[in-house]
Amino acid sequence: SSGINAEYGTRIEAVTGVPISRQKLIHKGKQIAICKTPLSELGVSSGSKIMLLGRQNSPQNDEIIQKINKVKSDAEQIKAKMTDLDGQLQGIKNGYMPDDLKAEALSKIHKQCIGCVEQCMKLLEHLDSLQSSDDSIRSMKKSSVLIIQSMLDECDKMMEKL
Repeated sequence: SSGINAEYGTRIEAVTGVPISRQKLIHKGKQIAICKTPLSELGVSSGSKIMLLGRQNSPQNDEIIQKINKVKSDAEQIKAKMTDLDGQLQGIKNGYMPDDLKAEALSKIHKQCIGCVEQCMKLLEHLDSLQSSDDSIRSMKKSSVLIIQSMLDECDKMMEKL
């Protein structure tokens, strides 16, 4: 499959309301993908016909997509917190903390790990509450769930180290 410049995909989205991710462009029976190849190299010239297949997002789907993106953003913040906690744990295990302070620090890390688990569970519950028959939205939800589940697995591994 040949390509079309992303700028054109954005312009098509502005005119039609079909997001780039849902655009399927056909020229002379071949699908044109988004890439950096100039249209002239694809045989497209002034007056050429390009067929657009795609579906606009509905306002309800837009709202669900925004909520899923918010969940992803929240998950990234939790992941950053977990990375920080793992770094602290490694520092303690590597002997960078006096022995008399270790127990208190490990207890603090344990509590924060539990907090991360609880936040992940809330995100999963939120995702579960979002209902849509749209395949792309279900796919977005599924990928978000898988990311959060892997984060929960990482929390479990970290708690085993404590």
